[in-house]
Amino acid sequence: MFHLIKVQGESMSPSLCSGDFVFTSRWYKKLNTGHLVVVDHALYGYIVKKILHIAPDGQLWLGGESNKSLQSERIGWVSSRRVVGKVIGRICAP
Repeated sequence: MFHLIKVQGESMSPSLCSGDFVFTSRWYKKLNTGHLVVVDHALYGYIVKKILHIAPDGQLWLGGESNKSLQSERIGWVSSRRVVGKVIGRICAP
């Protein structure tokens, strides 16, 4: 299944800007370090982040690309089951 999600905030700048739309897919074989994902975080709701590390048990360590991003330590380890989708494309805001 595919989803179109609007990016809010500058945490993933310069890769993604506020107002951009990202296409996500739940149809992926494997997540890898460097992939962008949308996660339904228990405290922060839907967030778009880059996978920085994958633990042997499948937990994800996520981070942003901007100094305005929520720090990885505040996000904490996230279960791969919380991944809404892997980002497969984007539409840039005008």
